[in-house]
Amino acid sequence: MYKKSNFVLKSDFEIREIRQEDENGDVDLFIPIEYKTVNLFLPFIKEENMSRIQLSEVKSIVIRFNTSNVNNRCSIHFLKNIDLLSHLLNFELDYEQYAIIVKQEEYSVSFKLIEK
Repeated sequence: MYKKSNFVLKSDFEIREIRQEDENGDVDLFIPIEYKTVNLFLPFIKEENMSRIQLSEVKSIVIRFNTSNVNNRCSIHFLKNIDLLSHLLNFELDYEQYAIIVKQEEYSVSFKLIEK
């Protein structure tokens, strides 16, 4: 488990800090998942409307967050190769009320947000 300030991440995969806290408090985390299919589950989307978002062949996940207690936003990037500009999907998230879970499943990876 990785926890810093209000940010909480639990992962079945290695979590690497590729940029440590800078003068603005930004941290970049790198999670290599080696070309797995990712099922993205978001609790604020009603399951009867949309069950999940699925991304295929994801090489890695990069998460940038800020350690300030007043800034609880992070950007999440699902990459198809090592280049940050190669994202399949990226979005911003207010993580104050959520923990991020990256879990190895039998044939895929689940990326979930759960309430703290």
